[in-house]
Amino acid sequence: MRRSWLAAGLLLAFLTAACSSPTTSAPAAGPVQRTAVYAAIGASETYGIGAEDRYREAWPQVFYHDVLPASAVLYNFGIPGATTADALRDEVPAALAVHPTIVTVWLNVNDLLQGISPQAYAPELRQLVVALRRNGQARVLVANVPDLRQLPAYKACLPDPPASAPACLIPAALLPSPDQVAASVDTYNAVIAQVVEQAGATLVDLHAGGALMAQHPEWLSADGFHPNGLGYAVIARAFEDVYRRTA
Repeated sequence: MRRSWLAAGLLLAFLTAACSSPTTSAPAAGPVQRTAVYAAIGASETYGIGAEDRYREAWPQVFYHDVLPASAVLYNFGIPGATTADALRDEVPAALAVHPTIVTVWLNVNDLLQGISPQAYAPELRQLVVALRRNGQARVLVANVPDLRQLPAYKACLPDPPASAPACLIPAALLPSPDQVAASVDTYNAVIAQVVEQAGATLVDLHAGGALMAQHPEWLSADGFHPNGLGYAVIARAFEDVYRRTA
């Protein structure tokens, strides 16, 4: 039986301050040889917001089941709403305590949405990745920013939104143009690529799948922002492809 320990940490609703206690599942009795310890670091997408059953459908859970041996252990430290600074404070210490050999990091969307400049974001991401690398003892896969222009939650705020779009939650005065969104995402992704190279980590290019995401609205949950179970499976495959290719 596969063993899975999930440490969720604080449960924050997206961009709110609500919280909950950590959740874990105890391993079955019997000898366990831990060949890998996997720590997932991130925000609401890592936690699994939008999935019907995050314990089965969150993309770290899918990645864990698809590519890691049955003896591996998963710790999901994702906190909805977390920025990179939040993760440095609330996720990284707990992750280091379990001595991970494999780490995934997806932390950028909340930083960007909260207006954190690339100049402030870069050193925080570098500090986080370097710490999790554990002097080369851990493989660290880092995701970049998807093409946020393709999200129904953004398209709903543009002129002539699709009929199926969710309600627009962005005040018109604060809505960036598609060109502005693209420029911000590109700047962040350039920073992420540089940090990944300098820290000896591995890049997972989620931005490259933007056009495909636009063709599959069924991959997103009703809020038009978070993936659903189908979308998380696609994200997991992106991490899996890179993990296998760089093994």
